[in-house]
Amino acid sequence: MAELGHVTLILTLMVAAYACVASLLGSMRGMASLVDSAVYGLYTTPLLLVVATISLIYAFVTRDFSVRYVAENSDLAMPKMYTWVAFYAGNAGSMLYITFILALLVVGVLYYLRKNLREISGYTATILSLMLGFFVFVLVFYANPFDKLPVTPPDGQGINPLLVHLGMFFHPPMQMAGLISVVAPFSIVMGTVMAGKSGSDIWVEHGRTWGLVSWLVLTIGLMLGSWWAYTILGWGGYWAWDPVENSALMPWLVMTAFVHTVVIQRQRGMFRTWNLVLAIMAFSLAQVGMFLNRGGPVPSVHSFAESAMGWTFLVFMAITLFGSVVILVLKSSKQDNAGKLESLLSREAAFLFNNLLLLAIAFITLWGTIFPLIADLLNNETVSVGPPFYNRMNGPLILCLLVLMAIAPMLPWRQARFSQIWSMLRAPVALALAVSCVLVIAGVRLPLAVVSFGIISLVIGSVLQEWVRGVIVRHQRGESFGKAFVRLVLSNRSRYGGYIVHIGIMLLAIGATGSSFYATQEDFSLAPGESVSMGNYTMRYVSLDSEEYGNRLEEEALFDVTRGGHHIGDMKPVRAFYPGHNVGATKAAIWSTPLEDFYIVPSRFDEDGRGVFRVHIFPLVWWMWASGPVLVLGILVAISPRRSAHDRSEESQAV
Repeated sequence: MAELGHVTLILTLMVAAYACVASLLGSMRGMASLVDSAVYGLYTTPLLLVVATISLIYAFVTRDFSVRYVAENSDLAMPKMYTWVAFYAGNAGSMLYITFILALLVVGVLYYLRKNLREISGYTATILSLMLGFFVFVLVFYANPFDKLPVTPPDGQGINPLLVHLGMFFHPPMQMAGLISVVAPFSIVMGTVMAGKSGSDIWVEHGRTWGLVSWLVLTIGLMLGSWWAYTILGWGGYWAWDPVENSALMPWLVMTAFVHTVVIQRQRGMFRTWNLVLAIMAFSLAQVGMFLNRGGPVPSVHSFAESAMGWTFLVFMAITLFGSVVILVLKSSKQDNAGKLESLLSREAAFLFNNLLLLAIAFITLWGTIFPLIADLLNNETVSVGPPFYNRMNGPLILCLLVLMAIAPMLPWRQARFSQIWSMLRAPVALALAVSCVLVIAGVRLPLAVVSFGIISLVIGSVLQEWVRGVIVRHQRGESFGKAFVRLVLSNRSRYGGYIVHIGIMLLAIGATGSSFYATQEDFSLAPGESVSMGNYTMRYVSLDSEEYGNRLEEEALFDVTRGGHHIGDMKPVRAFYPGHNVGATKAAIWSTPLEDFYIVPSRFDEDGRGVFRVHIFPLVWWMWASGPVLVLGILVAISPRRSAHDRSEESQAV
């Protein structure tokens, strides 16, 4: 089976090479049959890569340790349910997974364009086949998952213990899929430019659709990654500004800017060149993410072992960035924007400021991520850039961004008067001031916390005001409140889907603000039978159970926990040791409510059962996890097809 997998990779590389040349020549010479042959060839690549994927999974299931990748990422003791995780646990397998997702994207984008925008599909096929060819080239020559060992070992090295977690079935696949999904809007943009259509807006709706798809997958990957870090890494946090975390955040920020300003292009014909540049930037930052993930020299708890593959991605990023800029300069239409920025007090201007803030956050994050590499190259000096830098630099920008989220959707096109703005903001500002006053009366004394919650209230108030106004107007026409609410969303999906996303962002901001400013932490050394109090909680260390499994020793502590004198349940934090890897792993015990999380993680255990435990109380962090489904719902609403010409007419007022 391994040999079959290797052969299918070579066949995929040949198909991608042919499709790249044929689609380019066919598009340049107007030979539709040549373009068709390239596209139909690309349609076969997911099938070829399915064979390769099944071949590698079969090698894992049968424990074929003659395959180097299987021997390095599994052992006889590994439960078969973790075969899927082991499949992408290392460089080669994860590359095969990414390449398969890319092939699915290639088929999806081309099938979509040939139905909706056929005139750019040939050049788009050129871009997509070039990307696919590069990834398969890396698989064949740098990270072949089917390489054989000269001598078959009796057992493998085993899977990384940190990957033995439910979240690993979802987080890495979604994050990798998110990074590669940026190729979809990028290929549509570059296909438009190469076809000489950049002066028109024919691509905008389709670019927005695929931009939202990419944004959705990146969002899910980021949320799952935060949840995994919170539950398994044992340091009590969900975001550490780790280089690999940042690698997904940076294209997410730029794609956020992109999906906002393409709406301005659709409505006003503005920011045409700007949107093309944003798509190129997002793709380039996704390639930087691949470089960091593939074992680049910037240390991370998430990245693979250092390898030459990371530098291959960096070189590829430089080449594609240079080539994209050259094509944009040579082929971009000289036709100016149809609309002009008439006033700084307008929706267009607010969205432009939104873009600038998002890009500033992205490039501050990029600088902090690569600075250790630059310092090492220039001064042979080892430095690290931690959360204090990112929080200090990005925090004020994020607050400004939240203020814009409250104001921008309510501003009219072209120009607004101060009186209009104040009329729209009176109720949200009143809500923000009321919330701030209540917090101060309740004893909140940190000015930045009061300001943050006030701004969050401002955004929520502005969104709710728009919902209420729309529902009331429909109710006055005779619709029930429930029907008015549903029809309001369906008639203006882009706008109200965006509002749902904004609510999701505010829920996330509530969780981040509460847990950042008011988290508490203490370390306790306890013997079985001892109790300790922290805040309103009392925890009694009941017992310690030890269990040996095939590849690990697992120690589970049992705590009886009460809050305010009321029993809330038993909590069981776990610490495991993996002798084969000489590494330990923890699983926190978490009692979670919308008000706060009580979080216990074991640091160590002595032979007599005494343990050292780190205990955290995280206010409001529950709202971070609640934000995930809300964000996904909002994106799905915004991306869903519009049903009628009447809907499209109503959406012409949408953002």
